[in-house]
Amino acid sequence: MKRFVISLTVAVFLILAILYITPTLFANTIRVPADQLAIQAAIDAASHGDTVLVSPGVYVENIDFKGKKLVVGSLFLTTGDTTNISQTIIDGNQQKSVVSFENFQPVGTELAGFSIRNGLGMGDFPNVHAGGIHIGRQVQSQIRIRYCYIYGNESIGVSNRGGGIFVEASAAIIFNCRVFNNTADSGAGIFINAGFETVIDSCAIFNNNGFSAIGIGFSVDVQVRRTVIYNNQADGIRNALSNGTQLIHCTIAGNSVAGFKNDVGQTTIDTLHIVNSIVYGNGQPPDVDNDTSVQATYSIIQGGISEPWFGEGCLDTDPLFANASFELSANSPANDAGDPNSPNDPDGTRADMGAHFFEQATSVNTPDDPTPSIFVLHQNYPNPFNPSTTIAYSLQQAGEVEIKIFDLQGRKVRSLVRANQPAGEYSVVWDGRDAAGQAVSSGTYFYQIEAGEFQSTRRMLLLR
Repeated sequence: MKRFVISLTVAVFLILAILYITPTLFANTIRVPADQLAIQAAIDAASHGDTVLVSPGVYVENIDFKGKKLVVGSLFLTTGDTTNISQTIIDGNQQKSVVSFENFQPVGTELAGFSIRNGLGMGDFPNVHAGGIHIGRQVQSQIRIRYCYIYGNESIGVSNRGGGIFVEASAAIIFNCRVFNNTADSGAGIFINAGFETVIDSCAIFNNNGFSAIGIGFSVDVQVRRTVIYNNQADGIRNALSNGTQLIHCTIAGNSVAGFKNDVGQTTIDTLHIVNSIVYGNGQPPDVDNDTSVQATYSIIQGGISEPWFGEGCLDTDPLFANASFELSANSPANDAGDPNSPNDPDGTRADMGAHFFEQATSVNTPDDPTPSIFVLHQNYPNPFNPSTTIAYSLQQAGEVEIKIFDLQGRKVRSLVRANQPAGEYSVVWDGRDAAGQAVSSGTYFYQIEAGEFQSTRRMLLLR
Protein backbone atom coordinates (compact mmCIF):
# COMPACT_ATOMS: atom_id res chain seq x y z
CA MET A 1 0.00 0.00 0.00
CA LYS A 2 2.80 2.41 0.87
CA ARG A 3 4.56 1.63 -2.43
CA PHE A 4 1.33 2.45 -4.31
CA VAL A 5 0.95 5.81 -2.53
CA ILE A 6 4.54 6.75 -3.29
CA SER A 7 4.16 5.73 -6.94
CA LEU A 8 0.93 7.68 -7.24
CA THR A 9 2.62 10.76 -5.76
CA VAL A 10 5.50 10.48 -8.22
CA ALA A 11 3.06 10.06 -11.09
CA VAL A 12 1.09 13.16 -10.08
CA PHE A 13 4.33 15.14 -9.79
CA LEU A 14 5.45 14.05 -13.25
CA ILE A 15 2.09 14.97 -14.76
CA LEU A 16 2.19 18.42 -13.18
CA ALA A 17 5.79 18.89 -14.34
CA ILE A 18 4.84 17.97 -17.90
CA LEU A 19 1.86 20.33 -17.84
CA TYR A 20 4.12 23.14 -16.64
CA ILE A 21 7.05 22.50 -18.98
CA THR A 22 5.21 21.59 -22.20
CA PRO A 23 3.88 25.10 -23.01
CA THR A 24 7.38 26.52 -22.55
CA LEU A 25 8.88 23.99 -24.97
CA PHE A 26 6.34 24.93 -27.63
CA ALA A 27 6.06 28.67 -27.01
CA ASN A 28 4.52 30.69 -29.83
CA THR A 29 4.55 34.27 -31.04
CA ILE A 30 1.13 35.84 -31.44
CA ARG A 31 1.11 38.96 -33.59
CA VAL A 32 -1.20 41.93 -33.21
CA PRO A 33 -3.08 42.77 -35.37
CA ALA A 34 -2.07 40.01 -37.82
CA ASP A 35 -3.18 37.08 -35.62
CA GLN A 36 -5.42 38.91 -33.14
CA LEU A 37 -6.88 42.38 -33.61
CA ALA A 38 -6.48 43.44 -29.96
CA ILE A 39 -3.71 43.01 -27.39
CA GLN A 40 -6.10 41.58 -24.79
CA ALA A 41 -7.43 39.09 -27.31
CA ALA A 42 -3.85 37.95 -27.96
CA ILE A 43 -3.20 37.60 -24.22
CA ASP A 44 -6.40 35.57 -23.82
CA ALA A 45 -5.33 33.27 -26.66
CA ALA A 46 -1.75 32.92 -25.42
CA SER A 47 -0.30 30.09 -23.39
CA HIS A 48 2.37 30.07 -20.70
CA GLY A 49 5.69 31.22 -22.20
CA ASP A 50 4.29 32.81 -25.36
CA THR A 51 5.26 36.19 -26.79
CA VAL A 52 2.69 38.76 -27.90
CA LEU A 53 4.32 41.00 -30.53
CA VAL A 54 2.45 44.21 -31.32
CA SER A 55 2.83 46.30 -34.46
CA PRO A 56 2.71 50.12 -34.31
CA GLY A 57 -0.71 51.67 -33.79
CA VAL A 58 -3.04 53.05 -31.13
CA TYR A 59 -4.81 50.31 -29.14
CA VAL A 60 -7.64 51.68 -27.02
CA GLU A 61 -8.01 49.01 -24.36
CA ASN A 62 -7.23 48.06 -20.77
CA ILE A 63 -5.19 44.89 -20.63
CA ASP A 64 -4.73 42.27 -17.90
CA PHE A 65 -2.02 39.58 -18.05
CA LYS A 66 -4.32 37.21 -16.08
CA GLY A 67 -1.51 35.42 -14.30
CA LYS A 68 0.16 34.18 -17.49
CA LYS A 69 3.91 34.15 -18.00
CA LEU A 70 4.08 36.24 -21.17
CA VAL A 71 6.34 38.70 -22.90
CA VAL A 72 4.15 41.43 -24.41
CA GLY A 73 6.13 43.87 -26.50
CA SER A 74 6.21 46.18 -29.48
CA LEU A 75 8.47 45.59 -32.47
CA PHE A 76 11.18 47.29 -30.41
CA LEU A 77 11.77 43.81 -29.02
CA THR A 78 12.92 42.49 -32.37
CA THR A 79 14.35 45.58 -34.08
CA GLY A 80 15.80 47.69 -31.26
CA ASP A 81 14.26 50.72 -33.01
CA THR A 82 13.05 53.10 -30.30
CA THR A 83 10.56 54.78 -32.64
CA ASN A 84 8.39 51.71 -32.08
CA ILE A 85 7.99 52.77 -28.43
CA SER A 86 6.33 56.09 -29.25
CA GLN A 87 4.35 54.63 -32.15
CA THR A 88 2.90 51.63 -30.30
CA ILE A 89 0.38 53.11 -27.87
CA ILE A 90 -1.94 51.49 -25.38
CA ASP A 91 -4.58 54.09 -24.48
CA GLY A 92 -6.68 53.42 -21.38
CA ASN A 93 -9.45 55.81 -22.49
CA GLN A 94 -9.82 57.09 -18.91
CA GLN A 95 -11.59 53.84 -17.95
CA LYS A 96 -9.18 52.21 -15.48
CA SER A 97 -5.53 51.12 -15.27
CA VAL A 98 -4.07 50.76 -18.75
CA VAL A 99 -2.13 47.59 -17.86
CA SER A 100 -2.85 45.35 -14.86
CA PHE A 101 -0.98 42.50 -13.22
CA GLU A 102 -3.47 41.31 -10.61
CA ASN A 103 -2.71 37.61 -10.16
CA PHE A 104 0.40 35.60 -9.44
CA GLN A 105 2.73 36.18 -12.36
CA PRO A 106 5.59 33.71 -12.94
CA VAL A 107 9.16 34.97 -13.20
CA GLY A 108 9.81 36.10 -16.76
CA THR A 109 6.60 38.11 -17.20
CA GLU A 110 7.45 41.25 -19.14
CA LEU A 111 5.98 44.37 -20.75
CA ALA A 112 8.34 46.14 -23.15
CA GLY A 113 8.44 48.88 -25.76
CA PHE A 114 5.08 50.66 -25.38
CA SER A 115 3.65 54.09 -24.73
CA ILE A 116 1.14 53.76 -21.87
CA ARG A 117 -1.25 56.70 -21.65
CA ASN A 118 -4.66 58.02 -20.61
CA GLY A 119 -5.28 55.57 -17.77
CA LEU A 120 -7.43 56.31 -14.72
CA GLY A 121 -6.72 54.69 -11.37
CA MET A 122 -9.59 54.65 -8.88
CA GLY A 123 -10.28 53.35 -5.40
CA ASP A 124 -9.43 54.31 -1.83
CA PHE A 125 -6.66 52.84 0.30
CA PRO A 126 -5.99 49.94 0.60
CA ASN A 127 -7.71 49.31 -2.76
CA VAL A 128 -5.69 51.81 -4.74
CA HIS A 129 -5.10 51.33 -8.46
CA ALA A 130 -2.58 53.02 -10.72
CA GLY A 131 -3.53 55.05 -13.72
CA GLY A 132 -0.86 53.60 -16.01
CA ILE A 133 0.53 50.24 -14.84
CA HIS A 134 -0.85 48.45 -11.78
CA ILE A 135 1.10 45.60 -10.16
CA GLY A 136 -1.18 44.13 -7.51
CA ARG A 137 -0.49 42.53 -4.16
CA GLN A 138 -1.03 38.97 -5.42
CA VAL A 139 1.74 39.16 -8.01
CA GLN A 140 4.81 38.54 -5.78
CA SER A 141 7.43 37.83 -8.50
CA GLN A 142 9.45 40.59 -10.20
CA ILE A 143 7.48 41.91 -13.16
CA ARG A 144 9.77 43.48 -15.77
CA ILE A 145 8.67 46.81 -17.27
CA ARG A 146 11.23 47.85 -19.88
CA TYR A 147 11.61 50.64 -22.41
CA CYS A 148 8.15 52.14 -21.91
CA TYR A 149 6.93 55.73 -22.01
CA ILE A 150 4.30 56.16 -19.29
CA TYR A 151 2.54 59.50 -19.47
CA GLY A 152 -0.77 61.33 -19.14
CA ASN A 153 -2.19 58.92 -16.54
CA GLU A 154 -4.05 59.81 -13.33
CA SER A 155 -5.07 58.23 -10.03
CA ILE A 156 -8.03 59.67 -8.13
CA GLY A 157 -9.78 59.01 -4.83
CA VAL A 158 -8.86 59.32 -1.15
CA SER A 159 -5.14 58.58 -0.59
CA ASN A 160 -4.68 58.06 -4.32
CA ARG A 161 -1.16 57.26 -5.44
CA GLY A 162 0.78 55.87 -8.37
CA GLY A 163 -0.44 57.94 -11.30
CA GLY A 164 2.08 56.30 -13.64
CA ILE A 165 2.97 53.02 -11.90
CA PHE A 166 1.76 51.48 -8.64
CA VAL A 167 3.57 48.47 -7.13
CA GLU A 168 1.62 47.04 -4.22
CA ALA A 169 3.12 44.43 -1.87
CA SER A 170 5.06 42.99 -4.78
CA ALA A 171 8.31 43.41 -6.67
CA ALA A 172 9.15 44.88 -10.05
CA ILE A 173 12.06 45.82 -12.29
CA ILE A 174 11.36 49.14 -14.02
CA PHE A 175 14.14 49.62 -16.54
CA ASN A 176 14.89 52.37 -19.05
CA CYS A 177 11.43 53.93 -18.84
CA ARG A 178 10.28 57.53 -19.12
CA VAL A 179 7.56 58.38 -16.60
CA PHE A 180 6.19 61.88 -17.08
CA ASN A 181 3.10 64.12 -16.97
CA ASN A 182 1.22 61.80 -14.60
CA THR A 183 -0.96 62.96 -11.70
CA ALA A 184 -1.66 61.59 -8.21
CA ASP A 185 -1.56 62.91 -4.66
CA SER A 186 1.52 60.83 -3.81
CA GLY A 187 3.98 59.05 -6.05
CA ALA A 188 2.59 60.79 -9.10
CA GLY A 189 5.13 59.02 -11.28
CA ILE A 190 5.74 55.80 -9.32
CA PHE A 191 4.50 54.60 -5.94
CA ILE A 192 5.84 51.49 -4.22
CA ASN A 193 3.67 50.43 -1.29
CA ALA A 194 4.78 47.57 0.98
CA GLY A 195 7.03 46.48 -1.84
CA PHE A 196 10.24 44.46 -1.67
CA GLU A 197 13.36 44.36 -3.84
CA THR A 198 11.85 46.62 -6.49
CA VAL A 199 14.42 48.22 -8.79
CA ILE A 200 14.03 51.46 -10.75
CA ASP A 201 16.99 51.54 -13.13
CA SER A 202 18.11 53.97 -15.86
CA CYS A 203 14.80 55.84 -15.93
CA ALA A 204 13.72 59.46 -16.34
CA ILE A 205 10.97 60.66 -13.98
CA PHE A 206 9.86 64.19 -14.81
CA ASN A 207 7.02 66.74 -14.99
CA ASN A 208 4.74 64.70 -12.72
CA ASN A 209 2.07 66.45 -10.70
CA GLY A 210 1.67 65.38 -7.08
CA PHE A 211 3.14 65.38 -3.58
CA SER A 212 6.16 63.37 -4.77
CA ALA A 213 7.37 62.04 -8.11
CA ILE A 214 8.47 58.73 -6.56
CA GLY A 215 6.82 57.55 -3.35
CA ILE A 216 8.15 54.60 -1.33
CA GLY A 217 6.15 53.51 1.71
CA PHE A 218 6.42 50.58 4.14
CA SER A 219 8.84 48.85 1.76
CA VAL A 220 12.08 46.91 2.02
CA ASP A 221 15.25 47.01 -0.10
CA VAL A 222 14.07 49.27 -2.91
CA GLN A 223 16.81 50.48 -5.26
CA VAL A 224 16.70 53.56 -7.49
CA ARG A 225 19.79 53.69 -9.66
CA ARG A 226 21.08 55.58 -12.73
CA THR A 227 17.82 57.54 -12.72
CA VAL A 228 17.14 61.24 -13.28
CA ILE A 229 14.27 62.73 -11.25
CA TYR A 230 13.64 66.29 -12.36
CA ASN A 231 11.18 69.16 -12.85
CA ASN A 232 8.42 67.51 -10.83
CA GLN A 233 5.79 69.61 -9.08
CA ALA A 234 6.80 68.77 -5.50
CA ASP A 235 9.38 66.44 -3.89
CA GLY A 236 11.56 64.37 -6.17
CA ILE A 237 11.38 61.30 -3.94
CA ARG A 238 9.70 60.58 -0.62
CA ASN A 239 10.79 57.57 1.43
CA ALA A 240 8.44 56.80 4.33
CA LEU A 241 8.78 54.08 6.96
CA SER A 242 10.85 51.97 4.60
CA ASN A 243 14.06 50.10 5.30
CA GLY A 244 17.06 49.68 3.04
CA THR A 245 16.07 52.14 0.31
CA GLN A 246 19.09 53.01 -1.85
CA LEU A 247 19.69 55.86 -4.27
CA ILE A 248 22.71 54.92 -6.40
CA HIS A 249 24.03 57.14 -9.21
CA CYS A 250 20.89 59.28 -9.29
CA THR A 251 20.43 62.91 -10.28
CA ILE A 252 17.61 64.77 -8.53
CA ALA A 253 17.29 68.34 -9.77
CA GLY A 254 14.82 71.11 -10.55
CA ASN A 255 11.97 69.74 -8.45
CA SER A 256 9.66 72.37 -6.95
CA VAL A 257 10.08 71.31 -3.31
CA ALA A 258 12.75 69.04 -1.79
CA GLY A 259 14.98 66.74 -3.77
CA PHE A 260 14.29 64.00 -1.25
CA LYS A 261 12.22 63.64 1.88
CA ASN A 262 12.61 60.90 4.49
CA ASP A 263 9.87 60.11 7.04
CA VAL A 264 10.58 57.49 9.68
CA GLY A 265 7.86 58.15 12.24
CA GLN A 266 8.99 56.80 15.61
CA THR A 267 11.76 54.56 14.24
CA THR A 268 15.45 55.46 14.47
CA ILE A 269 16.98 53.04 11.96
CA ASP A 270 18.90 54.08 8.85
CA THR A 271 16.33 53.77 6.08
CA LEU A 272 17.71 55.78 3.16
CA HIS A 273 21.22 55.31 1.77
CA ILE A 274 22.53 57.69 -0.91
CA VAL A 275 25.76 57.13 -2.83
CA ASN A 276 27.30 58.56 -6.02
CA SER A 277 24.31 60.84 -6.50
CA ILE A 278 23.58 64.52 -7.12
CA VAL A 279 20.77 66.41 -5.36
CA TYR A 280 20.96 69.99 -6.54
CA GLY A 281 18.83 72.91 -7.69
CA ASN A 282 15.59 71.85 -6.04
CA GLY A 283 13.14 74.25 -4.39
CA GLN A 284 14.12 73.28 -0.84
CA PRO A 285 16.96 71.46 0.94
CA PRO A 286 16.41 67.77 1.75
CA ASP A 287 13.67 67.18 4.34
CA VAL A 288 14.79 64.64 6.95
CA ASP A 289 12.71 64.18 10.09
CA ASN A 290 15.30 62.03 11.89
CA ASP A 291 19.01 62.60 11.30
CA THR A 292 19.88 58.94 11.90
CA SER A 293 17.51 57.80 9.17
CA VAL A 294 19.70 58.92 6.24
CA GLN A 295 23.26 58.03 5.30
CA ALA A 296 24.82 59.85 2.35
CA THR A 297 28.31 59.23 0.97
CA TYR A 298 30.21 60.43 -2.12
CA SER A 299 27.37 62.61 -3.32
CA ILE A 300 26.74 66.28 -4.09
CA ILE A 301 23.84 67.41 -1.91
CA GLN A 302 22.93 71.08 -1.86
CA GLY A 303 22.22 72.32 1.65
CA GLY A 304 23.51 69.15 3.28
CA ILE A 305 26.94 70.21 4.51
CA SER A 306 25.82 70.95 8.07
CA GLU A 307 23.74 67.80 8.45
CA PRO A 308 25.00 64.78 10.45
CA TRP A 309 24.03 62.41 7.63
CA PHE A 310 26.31 64.28 5.19
CA GLY A 311 29.02 61.63 5.16
CA GLU A 312 32.35 60.67 3.64
CA GLY A 313 33.09 62.05 0.19
CA CYS A 314 30.03 64.35 0.13
CA LEU A 315 30.19 67.83 -1.39
CA ASP A 316 27.90 70.85 -1.19
CA THR A 317 28.77 72.61 -4.45
CA ASP A 318 27.49 73.31 -7.94
CA PRO A 319 27.85 70.12 -10.03
CA LEU A 320 28.29 72.21 -13.19
CA PHE A 321 25.89 70.38 -15.44
CA ALA A 322 26.76 70.65 -19.12
CA ASN A 323 23.18 70.85 -20.40
CA ALA A 324 19.48 70.48 -19.59
CA SER A 325 19.88 66.69 -19.67
CA PHE A 326 22.06 66.94 -16.53
CA GLU A 327 25.15 65.52 -18.18
CA LEU A 328 28.41 66.52 -16.52
CA SER A 329 30.77 69.13 -17.93
CA ALA A 330 34.49 68.45 -18.27
CA ASN A 331 35.28 70.49 -15.15
CA SER A 332 32.44 69.17 -12.97
CA PRO A 333 33.47 68.39 -9.38
CA ALA A 334 31.40 65.21 -9.74
CA ASN A 335 33.92 63.70 -12.19
CA ASP A 336 35.93 60.82 -10.68
CA ALA A 337 34.58 61.78 -7.24
CA GLY A 338 32.33 58.77 -6.60
CA ASP A 339 32.93 56.00 -4.11
CA PRO A 340 36.33 54.47 -4.98
CA ASN A 341 34.94 51.05 -4.05
CA SER A 342 32.15 51.34 -6.65
CA PRO A 343 32.55 49.77 -10.08
CA ASN A 344 34.40 52.01 -12.52
CA ASP A 345 32.48 53.99 -15.13
CA PRO A 346 32.16 52.41 -18.60
CA ASP A 347 35.19 54.43 -19.74
CA GLY A 348 37.31 52.61 -17.13
CA THR A 349 37.81 55.59 -14.82
CA ARG A 350 36.71 56.04 -11.21
CA ALA A 351 32.96 56.38 -10.76
CA ASP A 352 31.45 59.84 -11.29
CA MET A 353 28.55 61.16 -9.26
CA GLY A 354 25.10 61.38 -10.80
CA ALA A 355 23.10 59.39 -13.33
CA HIS A 356 25.38 60.29 -16.28
CA PHE A 357 29.11 59.75 -16.32
CA PHE A 358 31.52 62.05 -18.14
CA GLU A 359 33.23 59.96 -20.81
CA GLN A 360 36.97 60.42 -20.85
CA ALA A 361 39.30 59.46 -23.69
CA THR A 362 40.58 56.22 -22.22
CA SER A 363 40.85 52.68 -23.47
CA VAL A 364 37.92 50.45 -22.59
CA ASN A 365 40.20 47.55 -21.69
CA THR A 366 43.76 47.48 -20.40
CA PRO A 367 46.23 44.65 -20.91
CA ASP A 368 46.35 44.07 -17.16
CA ASP A 369 42.58 43.70 -16.87
CA PRO A 370 41.04 41.57 -19.63
CA THR A 371 37.53 41.89 -18.17
CA PRO A 372 35.40 44.20 -20.36
CA SER A 373 34.24 47.35 -18.57
CA ILE A 374 30.99 47.50 -20.56
CA PHE A 375 28.47 45.20 -22.25
CA VAL A 376 28.76 45.35 -26.05
CA LEU A 377 27.10 43.57 -28.96
CA HIS A 378 29.41 44.04 -31.94
CA GLN A 379 28.43 44.24 -35.60
CA ASN A 380 28.58 40.83 -37.23
CA TYR A 381 31.41 40.09 -39.67
CA PRO A 382 31.27 39.67 -42.57
CA ASN A 383 28.14 41.63 -43.36
CA PRO A 384 26.54 41.02 -45.87
CA PHE A 385 27.40 37.34 -45.61
CA ASN A 386 26.93 33.94 -47.26
CA PRO A 387 26.52 31.41 -45.80
CA SER A 388 27.86 32.16 -42.29
CA THR A 389 28.82 35.13 -40.11
CA THR A 390 30.45 35.71 -36.72
CA ILE A 391 28.73 37.62 -33.92
CA ALA A 392 31.04 38.90 -31.15
CA TYR A 393 29.98 40.27 -27.79
CA SER A 394 31.49 41.49 -24.50
CA LEU A 395 30.14 40.72 -21.03
CA GLN A 396 31.01 43.08 -18.20
CA GLN A 397 29.86 40.57 -15.60
CA ALA A 398 28.74 36.98 -15.32
CA GLY A 399 25.11 36.06 -15.85
CA GLU A 400 22.49 34.45 -18.05
CA VAL A 401 23.05 35.28 -21.72
CA GLU A 402 20.81 34.64 -24.71
CA ILE A 403 21.50 35.51 -28.35
CA LYS A 404 18.55 35.19 -30.72
CA ILE A 405 17.98 35.65 -34.45
CA PHE A 406 14.76 37.21 -35.81
CA ASP A 407 13.50 37.71 -39.31
CA LEU A 408 12.16 40.99 -40.70
CA GLN A 409 8.62 40.14 -39.50
CA GLY A 410 9.82 39.67 -35.93
CA ARG A 411 9.61 35.87 -35.96
CA LYS A 412 12.25 34.08 -33.94
CA VAL A 413 14.48 32.06 -36.27
CA ARG A 414 16.96 30.54 -33.85
CA SER A 415 18.60 30.86 -30.44
CA LEU A 416 22.39 30.74 -30.84
CA VAL A 417 23.38 31.05 -27.17
CA ARG A 418 21.45 30.36 -24.02
CA ALA A 419 23.79 29.86 -21.07
CA ASN A 420 25.28 31.29 -17.91
CA GLN A 421 28.62 32.79 -18.95
CA PRO A 422 31.46 34.46 -17.02
CA ALA A 423 32.55 38.01 -17.84
CA GLY A 424 34.71 38.17 -20.93
CA GLU A 425 34.86 38.36 -24.72
CA TYR A 426 32.84 35.87 -26.80
CA SER A 427 31.85 35.08 -30.36
CA VAL A 428 29.38 32.72 -31.99
CA VAL A 429 28.89 31.71 -35.61
CA TRP A 430 25.51 31.66 -37.33
CA ASP A 431 25.44 29.36 -40.32
CA GLY A 432 22.29 30.85 -41.87
CA ARG A 433 20.07 27.99 -40.68
CA ASP A 434 16.98 27.97 -38.50
CA ALA A 435 16.32 25.92 -35.36
CA ALA A 436 15.31 22.91 -37.49
CA GLY A 437 18.56 23.02 -39.43
CA GLN A 438 16.99 24.37 -42.63
CA ALA A 439 18.76 27.09 -44.61
CA VAL A 440 16.87 30.38 -44.42
CA SER A 441 16.26 32.61 -47.42
CA SER A 442 18.15 35.76 -48.35
CA GLY A 443 17.12 38.93 -46.60
CA THR A 444 17.48 41.17 -43.58
CA TYR A 445 17.74 39.57 -40.15
CA PHE A 446 18.21 40.90 -36.63
CA TYR A 447 20.35 39.46 -33.87
CA GLN A 448 19.70 40.35 -30.24
CA ILE A 449 21.53 39.83 -26.97
CA GLU A 450 19.97 39.78 -23.51
CA ALA A 451 22.40 39.66 -20.59
CA GLY A 452 20.77 40.62 -17.32
CA GLU A 453 19.35 44.11 -17.87
CA PHE A 454 21.50 44.69 -20.96
CA GLN A 455 19.74 44.32 -24.29
CA SER A 456 20.99 45.27 -27.74
CA THR A 457 19.85 44.50 -31.28
CA ARG A 458 21.70 44.81 -34.59
CA ARG A 459 20.80 44.25 -38.23
CA MET A 460 22.54 41.93 -40.72
CA LEU A 461 22.05 40.95 -44.35
CA LEU A 462 22.17 37.43 -45.76
CA LEU A 463 22.78 37.21 -49.53
CA ARG A 464 22.63 33.75 -51.07
